[in-house]
Amino acid sequence: MKLPFKSLVFLLLLLGAVFTVGLVAFYSMTRQRLEDEALLRQLLRAKELAYQLKPGISYTGHVAESAAAVVAPVRDAAELERLLQALLTSAPTEAIHGLGVWFEHPVLAGRAPGFAPYVHRAGSGKEPVSVTDARATQPGEPQGQSWYQRALEARGAPVFPEPHPVEGSIYRVHARALLDASGEPVGVIAVDVSIPHLHGILQGANAPGGEELLYVTTPGGRLFAHPAQEPLLAWVRERGRPVASLGELSLPDARHYEAERTPGPRRTAQVEIGESGWTVHISSAESSLFASIERFRLALLLLGVAVWAVLLAVPFLLHRTVRVRELSFALEERRRLHEVLARSERRLREVLETSLDAVISVDCQQRITEWNTQAERLLGWTKEEAVGRPAFELLLGPELRPLLERDGVVTRRQRICATVRRQDGGVLPVELSTTVVQSGGMSVRYIFMADITERQRAEEERNRLLAQLQQRGAELQATIDNMVDSVVVSDRTGRITFVNKAGRQLFGEVGTEGVQLTDGDLELHGVQLGGRRAARLEEMPLYQALRGNVVVDADLSFPSAERRRTLHLRTNAAPIRDEQGHITGAVSVARDVTEMVELDHLKDEFVRVAAHELKTPVAIMKSYAQLALKAEPTPATYRKMLDAINRGADRIDRIVRELLDVSQLHLGQLKLTEEPLDLRELAEETVANMAAQGTQHRFSVQPGGAVIIRGDRGRLRQVLVVLLDNAVRYSPSGGRVEVRLSPHEHEVEVCVSDEGIGIPAERQARLFERFYRAHSGTPHDRGGMGVGLYISREIIFHHGGSMRVSSEEGRGSTFCFSVPYAPQREERELHS
Repeated sequence: MKLPFKSLVFLLLLLGAVFTVGLVAFYSMTRQRLEDEALLRQLLRAKELAYQLKPGISYTGHVAESAAAVVAPVRDAAELERLLQALLTSAPTEAIHGLGVWFEHPVLAGRAPGFAPYVHRAGSGKEPVSVTDARATQPGEPQGQSWYQRALEARGAPVFPEPHPVEGSIYRVHARALLDASGEPVGVIAVDVSIPHLHGILQGANAPGGEELLYVTTPGGRLFAHPAQEPLLAWVRERGRPVASLGELSLPDARHYEAERTPGPRRTAQVEIGESGWTVHISSAESSLFASIERFRLALLLLGVAVWAVLLAVPFLLHRTVRVRELSFALEERRRLHEVLARSERRLREVLETSLDAVISVDCQQRITEWNTQAERLLGWTKEEAVGRPAFELLLGPELRPLLERDGVVTRRQRICATVRRQDGGVLPVELSTTVVQSGGMSVRYIFMADITERQRAEEERNRLLAQLQQRGAELQATIDNMVDSVVVSDRTGRITFVNKAGRQLFGEVGTEGVQLTDGDLELHGVQLGGRRAARLEEMPLYQALRGNVVVDADLSFPSAERRRTLHLRTNAAPIRDEQGHITGAVSVARDVTEMVELDHLKDEFVRVAAHELKTPVAIMKSYAQLALKAEPTPATYRKMLDAINRGADRIDRIVRELLDVSQLHLGQLKLTEEPLDLRELAEETVANMAAQGTQHRFSVQPGGAVIIRGDRGRLRQVLVVLLDNAVRYSPSGGRVEVRLSPHEHEVEVCVSDEGIGIPAERQARLFERFYRAHSGTPHDRGGMGVGLYISREIIFHHGGSMRVSSEEGRGSTFCFSVPYAPQREERELHS
């Protein structure tokens, strides 16, 4: 039914009126939303500027917090200056100008209250950091200023005084209290920030024209930066206020200036900059802020005009265009559907050809209708050879027939494992899933197959390795459980996680898994380190290994009530690390060496007793030989024999004394008789005695002057005799032997140098061991028991000193020992 032309015109006019009313309503609703968006954009611009300024203003908080934690415990002025210099040097040049510290009480050596280091950048800030005195750089004492008292009262919270101009730059102070261990304030650290670069950020954020202004105020409400700084100052001065800088103006001054210079209503917003108390203000003219709303109004007006024009033209064009558009829509829809179908077919083909699975489709007669490239690779048949052939005849086994003959579906979450035949007659293990698709009233079943040959091989290999690992684990467990040595494993906290059978028998309840040892446990069980002093937990081999150390042959001992004897252990320990090298625990292996230690003690006791028993007969033999030599007349033959007996008795006597010394040292029974003595006089006396024995060597003692120490004269003479005797025996006749004394601040060093055969480098490390002779088995072997240097080192060690050697083969040797002027009274460990 066709409407009359007038009715159509009436309807169009009515539609135009409705459209106009709707357009007006739409404009009213949209205007409020656009205003809100404009105000939000204005606020976002202020926030963006605040975000840019925040690092420069708030960075000092991190510096002050870090500096307060570092310098609070420091009480040395030089160390404090060094720390402040290091902190200022590491800070960006444009961020921090200076650091200062003031203490409430005179805690720095040589400084009165209020005097402390102040470090600052000189000139442009690129010169080296300078150190000055805080009172010389601040007007008045800091303790009398409000920011100092506020910082003390804040007890660690930040305090931000107002910025202040100094020599053309603006500085901002960040103050924070220094707290002692109890949390009480003991002083204040202040960070001075020169912030001219923040003005540049502000200038860059303001667009030219002055329609929108961004400026910053301080926590006290004063203007810090304004894009129209000079015009604003000039405007204020024209009104009779003699201002020198922007910091003397406040926010109302800026608002009055804007109202007079830029007429028209304005919108303002503000954003706080972090915790600093600084504020970013933005002031925008409504004509600029809401310009988009005016453009939107004009656009809607043009739209309304255009719509009315169309409505008026429609009655004359509608009856000619309706039919044409219907035909055009029909053709377009048909073309679109054709393109959609073509795209779907291409996508399906691409998916099938690029799939990692073999994809096969079969129709309701179980004949193959699709065969992708992956199916050709896995099964061997080409697409031309496979399409049209029955699936069961070609590749599928009879066990899969029920699956394909019914309408069941195996999804990818329900994959099943099966075997299919290949073209070469082989069998391929696959993982299979199916789905049914209805197409053109027919059911098409898609079969997806993935080759699982490598996965099966990997599973078999994993099972083999797992069985092997279980076997090795059982072997390792059996080995550890049957070890004679105890094995203890702990986690990274020191809690014991594993103890083998030998360890449980050795340590008892202390070695139980899950135990966390303490110093009290060690003290309760009398554990000793090296057999000389009580062990601390941090010194135990297992805990040294937790710190990354490898411990070898550490000696531990503790009394055992069950065995009624003291047990001695020789322990090794090492850290346990993960693949990244991080320590996850530690392992300690200990061997019971009690029998060996007790046997060693019995041996030392036997040597001591035997040597003591030999002293009397040797002394009697030597005395009778000397009396016989003095008797007159004595035949030459008898005199020669008596001389041999006398020399042999001397040799036996020297051996007996050395054995007694070794026994006393090993049993810890060596005693020293200390007295004031001149070490140089002792050296000269010993050298003179050595020269009197008829040797052809050239002796010298350097330099002159008395060297007074406290020590055992006889034992120190014994050391000098050993060193001089070795120098004579291992250097050519007529060679030079020099004794040099070198006084130092706390000790004196004595060195004996010769021009002898020297000592091979690989043997020097063992020179001070018991019974070790460096030239044993060589043409230079001069005999001896190899205990002289061992005894000498222990004597020097008991005096609180040390001994060393430097030697070059063929060039001679130098043996040096050092002793303090006053020996240390505390107990020292003995070298075993």
